[in-house]
Amino acid sequence: PYRPDPARKYVSATAWNELVPKLAAARDEIFADLELLQSGSIPGEKDPLDAGFIDLPQRLLTSESQLLSEIETAAAKFREQVDRMLVLGIGGSYMGLRALFEALCHPYHNELPRQLRGNAPRLSFEGENVDNDAQRGLLDLLALSQNPRELADRWGIVVISKSGGTLETAAAFRLFRDALEAFYGAESVEATSLVIPVTGETGRLRSLSQQRGYPTTFPIPDGVGGRFSVLTAVGLFPAAVLGIDIRALLQGAADITERLRTGQPGSDPVLDYVGISHLLERDLGLDIRILSTWGKGLEAVGLWYDQLLAESLGKHERGAMPLTVVNTRDLHSRGQQHQEGKRDRLITNLIVDEPRTAPLTVPAAAAALDQDQLNRLSGKPVPALLAAAIQGTNEAYAEDRRPTADLHLPRKDAYCIGQLLQMFMLATAVEGG
Repeated sequence: PYRPDPARKYVSATAWNELVPKLAAARDEIFADLELLQSGSIPGEKDPLDAGFIDLPQRLLTSESQLLSEIETAAAKFREQVDRMLVLGIGGSYMGLRALFEALCHPYHNELPRQLRGNAPRLSFEGENVDNDAQRGLLDLLALSQNPRELADRWGIVVISKSGGTLETAAAFRLFRDALEAFYGAESVEATSLVIPVTGETGRLRSLSQQRGYPTTFPIPDGVGGRFSVLTAVGLFPAAVLGIDIRALLQGAADITERLRTGQPGSDPVLDYVGISHLLERDLGLDIRILSTWGKGLEAVGLWYDQLLAESLGKHERGAMPLTVVNTRDLHSRGQQHQEGKRDRLITNLIVDEPRTAPLTVPAAAAALDQDQLNRLSGKPVPALLAAAIQGTNEAYAEDRRPTADLHLPRKDAYCIGQLLQMFMLATAVEGG
Protein backbone atom coordinates (compact mmCIF):
# COMPACT_ATOMS: atom_id res chain seq x y z
CA PRO A 1 0.00 0.00 0.00
CA TYR A 2 0.95 3.63 -0.52
CA ARG A 3 0.45 5.61 2.69
CA PRO A 4 0.55 9.33 1.99
CA ASP A 5 0.20 10.46 5.60
CA PRO A 6 1.63 12.77 6.83
CA ALA A 7 2.20 14.10 3.30
CA ARG A 8 -1.56 14.30 2.84
CA LYS A 9 -1.71 16.92 5.60
CA TYR A 10 0.00 19.31 3.23
CA VAL A 11 -2.66 18.86 0.54
CA SER A 12 -5.98 20.63 0.95
CA ALA A 13 -9.18 18.65 0.58
CA THR A 14 -10.27 21.05 -2.14
CA ALA A 15 -7.12 20.52 -4.18
CA TRP A 16 -7.38 16.75 -3.80
CA ASN A 17 -11.05 16.61 -4.75
CA GLU A 18 -10.40 18.76 -7.81
CA LEU A 19 -7.60 16.44 -8.88
CA VAL A 20 -9.53 13.18 -8.47
CA PRO A 21 -11.38 13.31 -11.83
CA LYS A 22 -8.17 14.37 -13.59
CA LEU A 23 -6.33 11.39 -12.15
CA ALA A 24 -9.07 9.06 -13.30
CA ALA A 25 -9.01 10.63 -16.76
CA ALA A 26 -5.22 10.24 -16.99
CA ARG A 27 -5.59 6.59 -15.99
CA ASP A 28 -8.23 6.06 -18.65
CA GLU A 29 -5.99 7.76 -21.24
CA ILE A 30 -3.09 5.35 -20.78
CA PHE A 31 -5.40 2.37 -21.30
CA ALA A 32 -6.85 4.13 -24.35
CA ASP A 33 -3.29 4.61 -25.62
CA LEU A 34 -2.75 0.88 -25.21
CA GLU A 35 -5.79 0.22 -27.39
CA LEU A 36 -4.44 2.63 -30.01
CA LEU A 37 -1.12 0.80 -30.01
CA GLN A 38 -2.82 -2.56 -30.39
CA SER A 39 -4.95 -1.25 -33.26
CA GLY A 40 -1.96 0.13 -35.13
CA SER A 41 -3.75 3.46 -35.63
CA ILE A 42 -1.42 5.79 -33.76
CA PRO A 43 -1.95 9.53 -34.33
CA GLY A 44 1.17 11.46 -35.26
CA GLU A 45 1.17 13.48 -32.06
CA LYS A 46 1.37 10.25 -30.01
CA ASP A 47 4.08 8.56 -32.04
CA PRO A 48 6.17 6.91 -30.65
CA LEU A 49 3.69 5.39 -28.21
CA ASP A 50 5.41 3.34 -25.49
CA ALA A 51 2.28 1.87 -23.97
CA GLY A 52 3.06 -1.75 -24.75
CA PHE A 53 4.44 -2.41 -21.26
CA ILE A 54 1.01 -1.92 -19.66
CA ASP A 55 -0.56 -5.28 -20.48
CA LEU A 56 2.63 -7.13 -21.40
CA PRO A 57 2.88 -9.06 -18.10
CA GLN A 58 -0.61 -10.50 -18.52
CA ARG A 59 -0.01 -11.30 -22.19
CA LEU A 60 3.23 -13.11 -21.41
CA LEU A 61 1.46 -15.16 -18.75
CA THR A 62 -1.38 -16.12 -21.10
CA SER A 63 -1.56 -15.70 -24.87
CA GLU A 64 2.19 -15.25 -25.32
CA SER A 65 3.14 -17.98 -22.88
CA GLN A 66 5.17 -19.73 -25.58
CA LEU A 67 7.70 -16.90 -25.47
CA LEU A 68 7.85 -17.11 -21.70
CA SER A 69 8.46 -20.86 -21.88
CA GLU A 70 11.16 -20.30 -24.50
CA ILE A 71 12.86 -17.79 -22.19
CA GLU A 72 12.76 -20.22 -19.28
CA THR A 73 14.07 -23.14 -21.36
CA ALA A 74 16.92 -21.13 -22.87
CA ALA A 75 17.79 -19.66 -19.47
CA ALA A 76 18.00 -23.11 -17.87
CA LYS A 77 20.29 -24.30 -20.65
CA PHE A 78 22.54 -21.22 -20.42
CA ARG A 79 22.73 -21.57 -16.64
CA GLU A 80 24.05 -25.12 -17.01
CA GLN A 81 26.69 -24.07 -19.54
CA VAL A 82 28.43 -21.13 -17.83
CA ASP A 83 29.62 -20.01 -14.42
CA ARG A 84 29.71 -16.31 -15.30
CA MET A 85 27.10 -14.36 -17.25
CA LEU A 86 28.36 -11.11 -18.74
CA VAL A 87 25.46 -8.74 -19.44
CA LEU A 88 26.16 -5.89 -21.85
CA GLY A 89 23.66 -3.03 -21.93
CA ILE A 90 23.03 0.55 -20.92
CA GLY A 91 20.08 2.53 -19.56
CA GLY A 92 16.95 0.42 -19.37
CA SER A 93 18.86 -2.49 -20.88
CA TYR A 94 21.06 -2.59 -17.79
CA MET A 95 19.38 -0.86 -14.86
CA GLY A 96 16.27 -3.02 -14.69
CA LEU A 97 18.26 -6.24 -14.39
CA ARG A 98 20.54 -4.66 -11.83
CA ALA A 99 17.45 -3.74 -9.79
CA LEU A 100 16.19 -7.34 -9.95
CA PHE A 101 19.61 -8.78 -9.12
CA GLU A 102 20.23 -6.63 -6.06
CA ALA A 103 16.67 -6.93 -4.76
CA LEU A 104 16.18 -10.66 -5.22
CA CYS A 105 19.54 -12.43 -5.23
CA HIS A 106 21.83 -13.09 -2.28
CA PRO A 107 23.70 -9.87 -1.42
CA TYR A 108 27.01 -11.73 -1.89
CA HIS A 109 25.86 -13.82 -4.85
CA ASN A 110 29.09 -13.62 -6.84
CA GLU A 111 31.22 -14.64 -3.86
CA LEU A 112 29.26 -17.79 -3.02
CA PRO A 113 30.23 -21.24 -4.31
CA ARG A 114 28.04 -22.35 -7.18
CA GLN A 115 25.88 -24.74 -5.15
CA LEU A 116 24.94 -21.92 -2.77
CA ARG A 117 24.01 -19.74 -5.76
CA GLY A 118 21.36 -22.29 -6.73
CA ASN A 119 23.74 -23.41 -9.49
CA ALA A 120 23.32 -20.02 -11.12
CA PRO A 121 26.30 -18.25 -12.71
CA ARG A 122 28.03 -15.20 -11.37
CA LEU A 123 26.91 -11.92 -12.92
CA SER A 124 29.08 -9.15 -14.37
CA PHE A 125 27.94 -5.97 -16.11
CA GLU A 126 29.64 -3.97 -18.86
CA GLY A 127 28.62 -1.80 -21.76
CA GLU A 128 26.93 0.76 -19.52
CA ASN A 129 29.82 3.20 -19.70
CA VAL A 130 33.00 3.99 -21.61
CA ASP A 131 35.61 3.14 -19.01
CA ASN A 132 38.90 1.71 -20.19
CA ASP A 133 40.08 0.60 -16.74
CA ALA A 134 36.84 -1.13 -15.84
CA GLN A 135 36.74 -3.03 -19.13
CA ARG A 136 40.41 -3.98 -18.85
CA GLY A 137 39.78 -5.16 -15.31
CA LEU A 138 36.97 -7.46 -16.42
CA LEU A 139 39.05 -8.78 -19.31
CA ASP A 140 41.84 -9.52 -16.81
CA LEU A 141 39.35 -11.43 -14.66
CA LEU A 142 38.07 -13.43 -17.61
CA ALA A 143 41.64 -14.20 -18.67
CA LEU A 144 42.07 -16.17 -15.44
CA SER A 145 39.78 -18.77 -17.00
CA GLN A 146 42.04 -21.29 -18.72
CA ASN A 147 39.97 -24.35 -19.53
CA PRO A 148 36.85 -23.94 -21.70
CA ARG A 149 35.84 -27.50 -20.82
CA GLU A 150 35.63 -26.77 -17.09
CA LEU A 151 32.29 -25.31 -15.97
CA ALA A 152 34.00 -23.12 -13.36
CA ASP A 153 35.93 -21.39 -16.17
CA ARG A 154 33.13 -21.05 -18.71
CA TRP A 155 31.38 -17.75 -19.38
CA GLY A 156 28.92 -16.34 -21.84
CA ILE A 157 27.46 -13.05 -23.03
CA VAL A 158 23.96 -11.62 -22.97
CA VAL A 159 24.01 -8.46 -25.11
CA ILE A 160 21.01 -6.16 -24.89
CA SER A 161 20.30 -3.30 -27.27
CA LYS A 162 17.12 -2.52 -29.17
CA SER A 163 18.94 -0.86 -32.06
CA GLY A 164 22.43 -2.23 -31.66
CA GLY A 165 23.77 1.24 -32.37
CA THR A 166 24.39 2.49 -28.84
CA LEU A 167 28.12 3.24 -28.67
CA GLU A 168 28.82 2.01 -25.15
CA THR A 169 27.19 -1.38 -25.62
CA ALA A 170 28.33 -1.90 -29.22
CA ALA A 171 31.96 -1.16 -28.37
CA ALA A 172 31.86 -3.44 -25.33
CA PHE A 173 30.25 -6.23 -27.36
CA ARG A 174 33.03 -6.10 -29.92
CA LEU A 175 35.70 -6.26 -27.18
CA PHE A 176 34.14 -9.08 -25.23
CA ARG A 177 33.02 -10.99 -28.32
CA ASP A 178 36.66 -11.09 -29.41
CA ALA A 179 37.65 -12.35 -25.95
CA LEU A 180 34.95 -15.04 -26.02
CA GLU A 181 35.96 -16.23 -29.48
CA ALA A 182 39.63 -16.30 -28.42
CA PHE A 183 38.72 -18.43 -25.38
CA TYR A 184 36.49 -20.98 -27.09
CA GLY A 185 37.75 -20.68 -30.67
CA ALA A 186 36.24 -18.42 -33.31
CA GLU A 187 34.60 -21.33 -35.14
CA SER A 188 33.55 -23.27 -32.05
CA VAL A 189 29.96 -24.05 -31.17
CA GLU A 190 30.35 -21.97 -28.01
CA ALA A 191 31.34 -18.87 -29.99
CA THR A 192 27.72 -18.62 -31.11
CA SER A 193 25.71 -20.65 -28.59
CA LEU A 194 27.06 -18.68 -25.62
CA VAL A 195 26.09 -15.31 -27.04
CA ILE A 196 22.44 -14.41 -26.42
CA PRO A 197 21.31 -11.17 -28.12
CA VAL A 198 18.18 -9.41 -26.89
CA THR A 199 17.29 -6.83 -29.50
CA GLY A 200 14.66 -5.27 -31.74
CA GLU A 201 13.17 -6.98 -34.77
CA THR A 202 15.36 -4.77 -36.96
CA GLY A 203 18.61 -2.91 -36.41
CA ARG A 204 22.35 -3.40 -36.30
CA LEU A 205 22.45 -6.01 -33.56
CA ARG A 206 19.69 -8.01 -35.25
CA SER A 207 21.62 -7.94 -38.54
CA LEU A 208 24.87 -8.96 -36.86
CA SER A 209 23.09 -11.76 -34.99
CA GLN A 210 21.69 -13.15 -38.21
CA GLN A 211 25.03 -12.88 -40.01
CA ARG A 212 26.98 -14.51 -37.18
CA GLY A 213 24.33 -17.19 -36.73
CA TYR A 214 23.54 -16.81 -33.04
CA PRO A 215 20.97 -19.56 -32.48
CA THR A 216 19.13 -18.00 -29.53
CA THR A 217 17.88 -14.43 -29.85
CA PHE A 218 15.06 -12.76 -27.98
CA PRO A 219 13.00 -9.75 -29.11
CA ILE A 220 12.42 -6.37 -27.52
CA PRO A 221 8.83 -5.72 -28.61
CA ASP A 222 7.77 -2.64 -30.49
CA GLY A 223 5.77 -0.25 -28.37
CA VAL A 224 7.95 -0.82 -25.29
CA GLY A 225 10.58 1.86 -24.73
CA GLY A 226 13.91 0.89 -23.23
CA ARG A 227 13.19 2.42 -19.84
CA PHE A 228 9.95 0.38 -19.67
CA SER A 229 11.55 -2.89 -20.81
CA VAL A 230 12.49 -4.59 -17.53
CA LEU A 231 9.61 -7.07 -17.80
CA THR A 232 10.47 -8.05 -21.37
CA ALA A 233 13.24 -10.49 -22.29
CA VAL A 234 15.62 -7.62 -21.44
CA GLY A 235 15.16 -8.35 -17.74
CA LEU A 236 13.37 -11.70 -17.80
CA PHE A 237 15.97 -13.80 -19.61
CA PRO A 238 18.99 -12.95 -17.42
CA ALA A 239 16.76 -12.95 -14.33
CA ALA A 240 15.66 -16.49 -15.17
CA VAL A 241 19.31 -17.49 -15.63
CA LEU A 242 19.90 -16.24 -12.08
CA GLY A 243 17.03 -18.38 -10.79
CA ILE A 244 14.59 -15.52 -10.15
CA ASP A 245 10.93 -16.55 -10.40
CA ILE A 246 9.97 -14.55 -13.48
CA ARG A 247 6.38 -15.80 -13.48
CA ALA A 248 5.90 -14.35 -9.99
CA LEU A 249 7.43 -11.07 -11.20
CA LEU A 250 4.96 -10.92 -14.05
CA GLN A 251 2.02 -11.90 -11.87
CA GLY A 252 2.75 -9.10 -9.44
CA ALA A 253 2.93 -6.63 -12.32
CA ALA A 254 -0.26 -7.96 -13.91
CA ASP A 255 -2.16 -7.76 -10.63
CA ILE A 256 -1.26 -4.14 -9.92
CA THR A 257 -2.15 -3.22 -13.49
CA GLU A 258 -5.58 -4.75 -13.11
CA ARG A 259 -6.02 -2.96 -9.80
CA LEU A 260 -5.25 0.36 -11.49
CA ARG A 261 -7.71 -0.37 -14.30
CA THR A 262 -10.65 -0.31 -11.90
CA GLY A 263 -9.13 1.60 -8.96
CA GLN A 264 -10.08 4.96 -7.56
CA PRO A 265 -7.96 7.81 -6.15
CA GLY A 266 -7.73 7.41 -2.40
CA SER A 267 -7.45 3.63 -2.53
CA ASP A 268 -5.20 2.85 -5.48
CA PRO A 269 -1.42 3.05 -4.91
CA VAL A 270 -0.60 4.25 -8.43
CA LEU A 271 -3.16 7.05 -8.45
CA ASP A 272 -2.38 8.10 -4.87
CA TYR A 273 1.35 8.21 -5.56
CA VAL A 274 0.84 10.35 -8.66
CA GLY A 275 -1.72 12.62 -7.03
CA ILE A 276 0.26 13.39 -3.88
CA SER A 277 3.51 13.91 -5.80
CA HIS A 278 1.83 16.16 -8.36
CA LEU A 279 0.01 18.37 -5.86
CA LEU A 280 3.04 18.85 -3.63
CA GLU A 281 5.11 19.82 -6.65
CA ARG A 282 2.43 22.13 -8.08
CA ASP A 283 1.29 23.83 -4.89
CA LEU A 284 4.36 23.76 -2.65
CA GLY A 285 7.16 23.68 -5.22
CA LEU A 286 8.47 20.29 -4.04
CA ASP A 287 10.14 19.40 -7.32
CA ILE A 288 12.80 17.10 -5.88
CA ARG A 289 11.51 13.59 -5.24
CA ILE A 290 13.62 11.62 -2.82
CA LEU A 291 13.10 7.87 -2.93
CA SER A 292 14.44 6.88 0.46
CA THR A 293 15.12 3.14 0.45
CA TRP A 294 15.58 1.55 3.86
CA GLY A 295 18.11 -1.26 3.78
CA LYS A 296 20.61 -2.03 1.05
CA GLY A 297 18.77 -4.21 -1.42
CA LEU A 298 16.61 -1.60 -3.14
CA GLU A 299 19.17 1.05 -4.11
CA ALA A 300 19.34 -0.24 -7.68
CA VAL A 301 15.53 -0.13 -7.87
CA GLY A 302 15.77 3.54 -6.97
CA LEU A 303 18.45 4.21 -9.58
CA TRP A 304 16.31 2.44 -12.19
CA TYR A 305 13.37 4.66 -11.20
CA ASP A 306 15.56 7.77 -11.36
CA GLN A 307 16.16 7.09 -15.03
CA LEU A 308 12.53 6.18 -15.70
CA LEU A 309 11.18 9.40 -14.21
CA ALA A 310 13.88 11.74 -15.49
CA GLU A 311 13.88 10.44 -19.06
CA SER A 312 10.09 10.24 -19.28
CA LEU A 313 9.02 13.54 -17.70
CA GLY A 314 12.14 15.72 -17.73
CA LYS A 315 11.20 17.56 -20.91
CA HIS A 316 10.10 21.02 -22.03
CA GLU A 317 11.66 22.63 -18.92
CA ARG A 318 9.44 20.50 -16.71
CA GLY A 319 9.69 17.42 -14.56
CA ALA A 320 10.67 16.69 -10.98
CA MET A 321 14.26 15.80 -10.11
CA PRO A 322 14.49 12.20 -8.82
CA LEU A 323 17.10 11.22 -6.26
CA THR A 324 17.64 7.89 -4.53
CA VAL A 325 19.12 7.58 -1.05
CA VAL A 326 19.75 4.52 1.10
CA ASN A 327 19.00 4.74 4.79
CA THR A 328 20.18 4.49 7.40
CA ARG A 329 23.46 4.96 5.50
CA ASP A 330 22.63 8.31 3.96
CA LEU A 331 21.17 9.80 7.12
CA HIS A 332 24.82 10.36 7.96
CA SER A 333 25.46 12.33 4.74
CA ARG A 334 22.23 13.76 3.31
CA GLY A 335 19.94 13.60 6.33
CA GLN A 336 20.79 17.07 7.61
CA GLN A 337 20.12 18.66 4.24
CA HIS A 338 16.79 16.89 3.91
CA GLN A 339 15.75 18.15 7.31
CA GLU A 340 17.34 21.60 7.31
CA GLY A 341 17.92 22.49 3.66
CA LYS A 342 15.61 24.05 1.08
CA ARG A 343 11.96 23.11 1.29
CA ASP A 344 11.90 21.68 -2.20
CA ARG A 345 11.63 17.93 -1.69
CA LEU A 346 9.11 15.18 -1.02
CA ILE A 347 10.60 12.14 0.69
CA THR A 348 8.98 8.81 -0.11
CA ASN A 349 10.19 6.01 2.15
CA LEU A 350 10.44 2.62 0.48
CA ILE A 351 10.07 0.12 3.32
CA VAL A 352 10.16 -3.69 3.36
CA ASP A 353 7.99 -4.88 6.23
CA GLU A 354 9.59 -8.30 6.75
CA PRO A 355 13.21 -9.34 6.17
CA ARG A 356 13.79 -12.25 3.81
CA THR A 357 15.95 -14.07 6.37
CA ALA A 358 15.61 -14.82 10.09
CA PRO A 359 16.11 -11.65 12.15
CA LEU A 360 19.46 -11.15 13.85
CA THR A 361 19.50 -9.84 17.41
CA VAL A 362 21.96 -7.56 19.15
CA PRO A 363 24.16 -9.78 21.36
CA ALA A 364 24.83 -8.98 24.99
CA ALA A 365 28.37 -8.30 26.17
CA ALA A 366 30.00 -8.52 29.56
CA ALA A 367 29.65 -5.31 31.53
CA ALA A 368 33.38 -4.63 31.17
CA LEU A 369 32.99 -4.70 27.38
CA ASP A 370 29.93 -2.45 27.19
CA GLN A 371 31.89 0.64 26.20
CA ASP A 372 29.61 1.04 23.18
CA GLN A 373 26.66 1.04 25.62
CA LEU A 374 24.67 -1.34 23.46
CA ASN A 375 23.70 -3.73 26.25
CA ARG A 376 20.56 -1.63 26.61
CA LEU A 377 19.62 -2.97 23.15
CA SER A 378 20.71 -6.56 23.70
CA GLY A 379 18.15 -9.01 22.43
CA LYS A 380 16.60 -6.43 20.13
CA PRO A 381 16.04 -7.69 16.55
CA VAL A 382 17.91 -5.76 13.87
CA PRO A 383 14.65 -5.17 11.91
CA ALA A 384 13.22 -3.48 15.04
CA LEU A 385 16.20 -1.12 15.09
CA LEU A 386 15.52 -0.22 11.48
CA ALA A 387 11.82 0.32 12.17
CA ALA A 388 12.70 2.63 15.05
CA ALA A 389 15.05 4.59 12.78
CA ILE A 390 12.29 4.99 10.20
CA GLN A 391 9.79 6.17 12.80
CA GLY A 392 12.22 8.58 14.42
CA THR A 393 13.29 10.05 11.07
CA ASN A 394 9.71 10.57 9.95
CA GLU A 395 8.86 12.22 13.25
CA ALA A 396 11.83 14.56 12.93
CA TYR A 397 10.72 15.55 9.42
CA ALA A 398 7.12 16.03 10.57
CA GLU A 399 8.14 18.28 13.44
CA ASP A 400 9.78 20.59 10.93
CA ARG A 401 6.88 20.32 8.46
CA ARG A 402 8.83 18.28 5.93
CA PRO A 403 6.42 16.08 3.94
CA THR A 404 7.01 12.35 3.79
CA ALA A 405 5.10 9.36 2.50
CA ASP A 406 5.61 5.62 3.05
CA LEU A 407 5.54 2.97 0.36
CA HIS A 408 5.42 -0.50 1.92
CA LEU A 409 6.40 -3.85 0.45
CA PRO A 410 5.17 -6.77 2.57
CA ARG A 411 8.25 -8.75 1.54
CA LYS A 412 11.16 -8.45 -0.85
CA ASP A 413 10.19 -11.28 -3.17
CA ALA A 414 9.63 -11.60 -6.90
CA TYR A 415 5.89 -10.95 -6.72
CA CYS A 416 6.25 -7.75 -4.68
CA ILE A 417 9.16 -6.46 -6.77
CA GLY A 418 7.08 -7.09 -9.90
CA GLN A 419 4.32 -5.01 -8.35
CA LEU A 420 6.72 -2.25 -7.41
CA LEU A 421 8.39 -1.92 -10.80
CA GLN A 422 5.09 -1.95 -12.65
CA MET A 423 3.63 0.56 -10.19
CA PHE A 424 6.44 3.01 -10.93
CA MET A 425 6.07 2.51 -14.69
CA LEU A 426 2.30 2.97 -14.55
CA ALA A 427 2.65 6.03 -12.31
CA THR A 428 5.09 7.58 -14.76
CA ALA A 429 2.70 7.00 -17.64
CA VAL A 430 -0.28 8.39 -15.71
CA GLU A 431 1.63 11.49 -14.64
CA GLY A 432 2.90 12.04 -18.16
CA GLY A 433 -0.66 11.91 -19.44
